[in-house]
Amino acid sequence: MSILKKLEIGYNFSSSEKAIAEYILKNTEEVLNLSTVKLAKKTYTSPATIVRLCQKLNYKGYNDFKIDLAANLQYVLSHQENINANFPFGKNTNISHISNTLVKLYEESIYETNQILDQEQLRQSIILLDKADIIDIYGVSGPLRMASDFQYKMFRIGKDVRIAPMVNEQLFQAALSNEKHCAIIVSYSGETEEVIKAAKILKLQKTPIIGITSLGENQLSQYCQHILNIDSREQIYNKISTLGSTISIHFIFDVLYTGIFARHYEESFDIKHQTDILIDHRLKK
Repeated sequence: MSILKKLEIGYNFSSSEKAIAEYILKNTEEVLNLSTVKLAKKTYTSPATIVRLCQKLNYKGYNDFKIDLAANLQYVLSHQENINANFPFGKNTNISHISNTLVKLYEESIYETNQILDQEQLRQSIILLDKADIIDIYGVSGPLRMASDFQYKMFRIGKDVRIAPMVNEQLFQAALSNEKHCAIIVSYSGETEEVIKAAKILKLQKTPIIGITSLGENQLSQYCQHILNIDSREQIYNKISTLGSTISIHFIFDVLYTGIFARHYEESFDIKHQTDILIDHRLKK
């Protein structure tokens, strides 16, 4: 997860640390040229508090923090000409403009996802999924709805994909897993408490894990054999909806499905075709 998203979440921040984080998010470019003393004056805190915040974010000190902050800012600036992923349209925008904007946003999200996908990580992920007896998917809310489409497609080529909709059920699912399973964990932030609990159990059960998450280090990545990054332009809370990330996650699931299909092309097609004949009344004579 990027440093900007960590600052936005403010996990385990004190009130003073939250004040510093809010100031940095609103004045990122300015902060790059501020010393700890000057930033402390502007946030009514102390240099020691700033250093503690940096260390809480896993940096050695303020200078290391600013180096990563500059890199994150550069990433944001490089996408300024793109559609704003958080607020792609404004108040009273007509529906024609909205629909055209969404087309552009979806195109950008797919392109961005394809650009940041590590092809070797992707290849190894497909091999892991192909070898697994059972594929278990973990996540909360929206990602599980997208995963259900992946599950349906995989069922049609004879792959056993399981999704437990409730958090407690997911923990039981993880506890019953083993090295013959493969887990896919989806979390935009990579810090979702429920999925981290599942990841810890899966690691104990020696189940290989593929993480689908945003760019940057996060807790989830520590437990995964392979990481597939999604379009990471959205903020955690300050946005209209998860429009871009939804398309990005869906795209990754489709790439995984088609990658597995391609490894056994004729067999996959035959299974899907025979299944269609059995269940679709339109194909029966």
